[in-house]
Amino acid sequence: MKKRWFILLIGFFAHFSAIGQSPLDATISLDIKDLPIKEVLYEMIDQGVKLSFNNNILPVEKKLSFRVVNLKISRLMPLILADTDLSYEVVGSQIVILKKAIPIPKKMFTLSGFVTDAETGERNINSTVYDVRRKTGTYTNEFGYFSITLSEGPVYLQVSSLGYENDTIELTLASNQRVEIQMRPLLLAEVVVKNINDSTYLQSDFNTFEINLEQAGRLPSLGGETDVMRLAYTLPGIQTGADGFGGMSVRGGDIDQNLFLLDGVTVYNATHGLGIYSIYNTGAVRSAKILKGDFPAQYGGRTSSIWDIQTKEGNLNKLQGEMEMGPTSLQTTIEGPFTKHKGSWFLSGRRALFDFFSVPISKRIRDTKTSAGYLKYFFFDINAKFNYKITPSDRVYLSFYHGKDDFVDKYDQYRWFQDTLSVVSNEEVVNWGNNVAALRWNHLISDKIFANVTATYSRYFYNSEELIDLDLLSNDERILRDVLFLKYKSSVEDIGLKTDFDYTTYRKHRFRFGTSFTKHKFQPGVISFEELTVFNKETRDTIGAYLKNPLESTELDAYVQDELKMGNIISANIGLRASALLVNQKEFFYLQPRLILRFWEDQKLSFNFAITKNTQSIHLLSPTSFGLPKDLWVSATDKVKPQQSWQYSVGGVYHFQPWLTLDIQGYYKKLRNIIYFQGNGLNNINSLNWQDLIAVGNGWAYGTEFLLKIQRGKFGGWAGYSYAHADRKFGEEVNNGKKYPLRLDRRHNFNLQFLYKINSSWDFSLGYVFSTGSAYTLATQQFDIVQQTNGSAPTAIKVSQKFVKALNDRRLPNYHRLDFTFNHYFKVRNVQHTIKLGVYNAYLRKNPVYYTLRESFDDDGQELTQVVQISLLPFFPTLRYIMEFK
Repeated sequence: MKKRWFILLIGFFAHFSAIGQSPLDATISLDIKDLPIKEVLYEMIDQGVKLSFNNNILPVEKKLSFRVVNLKISRLMPLILADTDLSYEVVGSQIVILKKAIPIPKKMFTLSGFVTDAETGERNINSTVYDVRRKTGTYTNEFGYFSITLSEGPVYLQVSSLGYENDTIELTLASNQRVEIQMRPLLLAEVVVKNINDSTYLQSDFNTFEINLEQAGRLPSLGGETDVMRLAYTLPGIQTGADGFGGMSVRGGDIDQNLFLLDGVTVYNATHGLGIYSIYNTGAVRSAKILKGDFPAQYGGRTSSIWDIQTKEGNLNKLQGEMEMGPTSLQTTIEGPFTKHKGSWFLSGRRALFDFFSVPISKRIRDTKTSAGYLKYFFFDINAKFNYKITPSDRVYLSFYHGKDDFVDKYDQYRWFQDTLSVVSNEEVVNWGNNVAALRWNHLISDKIFANVTATYSRYFYNSEELIDLDLLSNDERILRDVLFLKYKSSVEDIGLKTDFDYTTYRKHRFRFGTSFTKHKFQPGVISFEELTVFNKETRDTIGAYLKNPLESTELDAYVQDELKMGNIISANIGLRASALLVNQKEFFYLQPRLILRFWEDQKLSFNFAITKNTQSIHLLSPTSFGLPKDLWVSATDKVKPQQSWQYSVGGVYHFQPWLTLDIQGYYKKLRNIIYFQGNGLNNINSLNWQDLIAVGNGWAYGTEFLLKIQRGKFGGWAGYSYAHADRKFGEEVNNGKKYPLRLDRRHNFNLQFLYKINSSWDFSLGYVFSTGSAYTLATQQFDIVQQTNGSAPTAIKVSQKFVKALNDRRLPNYHRLDFTFNHYFKVRNVQHTIKLGVYNAYLRKNPVYYTLRESFDDDGQELTQVVQISLLPFFPTLRYIMEFK
C-alpha cells in the first residue's frame, strides 16, 4: 500500500509531462488599430496572458494595426516585436520581454540590496530576484536582503513577491552595487479592481505555504475575523478537530510537534479559546510561512511543522492606522516613523468581546429562585515593534507580545431541606497566556555576507483556582461548613541567544549557517487541597505549597546548509543540524541531516524529493490529547529520550495554464520516542514523577496531498484534498501493545475556497469543508462497585468505573460545513472602509466535537447511561467593519 501511492504519483506526472504545453501554446484573438506596443501588451494581459516587462524599454513611436483570431502566442510575439531591439523569454508561467542579448563579459560583480514595500518602507520577505538574461536568481531573507553575483554588463531583473505587482529593473553592472527595490502592493494596484492577479493570496512551494493575509482575508472566516491558523486548516496535510477544537496535526504528527514562532521566538500555546482563534493578530502580521516537515537545516526543535510568523515593522514614511470591529473582537493598529527613513514603530491591540454576550446570557439562564451565577470569557493581545537604522549596514529591532485568556465560572445553588438551608458556592477562575520578546541586530559584514544576532525571551503561564464552599444553616445558625480549594499553577520559560549568517557566492551557492542557545525552565504546578471552617482572602492568597525545584535543561544547536544549482535541471538544499541537550547533569547529542531536491524547477512540470531527520527535545503531558491550556510541557531526560522523526516526501507541480496549477505531494513519516500519558490528570505532577506516568512508543504516518490553484480574471481560489493514515504503538501497558489510529487521523479531507470579484466595490467568497470523522475512545462497559467508608456506621457508595476495550476504535460522523461572505469596499477621502457580511456553517450542520457518557434518570427513577454528542458553533453570522486611514 505504501508503495502504491508512490508509483501512482510518478505515473500521474509522467502522463502530464507528455501532454503539457507552454504559455506560448495558448491562443488569443485581438483586433488592434493604431496602438503603441505598450497598449497591445496590456490588451493581452487583460485576456489572461501573463506578461512581464519594463515600460521604459518599449518603443514609443512604433504603432501596430492587425487582427488575429485564435492565434498562438508563439506566432503573435514575433509579429509584435518585429523591427525592435526586443526579444522574449519564457520564465515559468510568464513571458518576459527584454532587450536583445549582447555578449556577456566574464568579469563578476555583486548586486545586493533590499526589497521593500513602496508604501510603508517595510522590507519584503522571500521576494524572488531573477536575472532573465543569465537565467539565475535568488530570494530575500527574513529581513528583505538579497545578494547575487553576476557577470558585468546589462542586467534585467524580474522581481516578484507574494501580494505585490511584479517589477522589472534594468541596469548596467560595472562594479559592486547596492540597490533598494520598491514594490507596489497589489491592493493599491488598478489591476485588482479588474481581477485577481497571480500570487495574490497563497503561494505554495512544494511542502511550504506562504499566505498573504491582506488578500486571503477576503475568504470566509469565523465572524469575519481573518486568522492565519484557520486559513491553514483549509490546506492539505493540516488537520484539526471540529471547528478548530482539539489541537492540530500536520502530516500525522502529534499536537506538540508543531513549532510556532513569532519574530523567531517560540510560542508554547498559539491559540485562544481552545483553538477558536490563534494568537496571531492579523493586523500585526507581515508574513506567514508554514513548513510541513521538509525543513531546511536552519529550522529545528519540532518534528512535524514550523509556523514562521513575522510581525509588521511599522511605516517608515508616514502615520497610518486601522480599526476593525465585529461580534467576536475589536482590533486597533497604529504605526509610523521615528525619523523618516531611519526608524519606525508599530503598535497593535486586540480584545475579544465574548464576555459582553456570555455574562448576560449565562446570568439569565442561571439566575433563578434557587441559583445564581454567570460565565465570563475573553482574551486580549498586544503587539509592539520598534526598529532603527544605526548605519547603512546596521539596524536594530525590538519586538514584544503579550497575550492572555481569562475565564470565570461562578455558580451558587440554594436548597431547603425542611428547616435546613443548603448553600453551595462554586467559583472557578482560570487565566493563561504568553509573554514574548526579541532584540535583533542586523549587520551587513559585506555585500555577500548578512548577519543577524537575536536575544529571545518566551514565557507561557497557566493559573487556576477553584473554590467549592458548602454551608448548612438552620434557624440562622451555621451547623456545618466545608471548603474545598484547588489551586494549580505551571509555567515554561525560555531565554535564548542565536546567530544566523547568510553568505552568497558567485558559483550558484548560497550558504546559511548559525548557532543557538536556549535555557529552558519547566515549572510544574501542584494542587493544594484544604478543608477549612474559616476561609478568607488572606487564607486564599497564602494557601498551597508550590514546587520550588523546576525541571531545567539547556539546548544547543548549530546548522549549516547550502542552496545550490546543479546545471539547469537540479537545485538542492543540503544541510546538517546538530543538537545537544543538557539535562540532569547528562548530555545528549543528535545529528539531523536534511536533503531537499528540486528538478526542472522553472519548467512547466517540476518534481521534488526530500529526506529529512528532525529531533525534538521537549514533550507535552496531555491527559486528553486535546491540547488544553493546562497541559504541561516537560524536557526530555535520560529516561525519556527526545522525539525523533524521519520524513520522506516526493511530489511535483504541473502548470496546465499560467492560471491553473496542480501540486501533488506524497509522504511517509516514522516517529520514535513519542509519549503516551497514563495518568488521570496533572494534579500531582512534579519535575520527577511525570517520568513514571508515561509510556514511550513509535508512530507512523503516510499520505498523498493534492492542491489545485486557479487564479484567472475575476476568479480565484483553490481546492485541496488529502488521503492520510496516522498510527501509534506503545508497550503492553497501552492498548495491549496493539497499533491504534491517532485521534486526529482523518482519512479523507477535502476543502474548497473560492473568490469572485463582482466589481470594484464587491466580491463574493465561498468555502466548503468535508472530512471523514476523527477517531475517538468511548467506554463500552460500566460496573457498580460497593465501597465502605470509615466510621461507626458504614454506608454503601456506588462508584461507576468505565472500561475501554481499545483506544480510538470508533469514528465520529463525517464533518462538513459551508461558509460564504460578501465583502463591500468604499473610500471616503483618505479612509478606506470594508464591510463583511456572511454566514459560518450556512446549513446549520451540528458537527460533533466529541461524544461522552452521561448519567440520567428515567420516569421510574432508574439510572441510565446515555451517549451524548457535544457540538459547538452550529451557526455563526459574519458581520465585521474595517477602517484604514493613511
